[in-house]
Amino acid sequence: MSKQRVLVPNDGSDFCRQIYPHLLKFFRPEDCSIVLLRVGQPPVGLVGLPPRAAGIDASITAYDTHKDAEYAAHPIYASQERESAIGAVKSELQADAQMLREAGYEVSVEVRFGDRGDEIINFIEAQPIDLIAMTTHWRRGIQKLIFGSVAQHVAGRVAIPILMVKPEE
Repeated sequence: MSKQRVLVPNDGSDFCRQIYPHLLKFFRPEDCSIVLLRVGQPPVGLVGLPPRAAGIDASITAYDTHKDAEYAAHPIYASQERESAIGAVKSELQADAQMLREAGYEVSVEVRFGDRGDEIINFIEAQPIDLIAMTTHWRRGIQKLIFGSVAQHVAGRVAIPILMVKPEE
């Protein structure tokens, strides 16, 4: 019998980490593996604007700012920022992964970029996930309108079970 895969969205907050005691309580390491998923903002590169003609003679060009000249000479591409962000997140989540491994779980760490709710759904559609375990603020009314709710967004759009915990703030 294969292990069930439990997806645990992790934004790096202590609030989010409050799901771990529930995982340890309800899911035996021999029955499931854990996928820690962090969704971040898409990285952007830093490249300078192209030079413009410096005067009547179009063969002489200049940059608008010193930063444009610097980034034109030494661009930082979005792909470099992306790889750097992935490495930083995986490094940041190693303590969480190690704690779960020491409890006996198989743990993998995944990183995606974009809207948190949508990327969690996209991940579930692309990967064999049996259950989602996450914390929620479970906002209502005006707070939900202003801040939104990733948990509620995901819950309304997936067909797998979700363990939602509203821990103390």
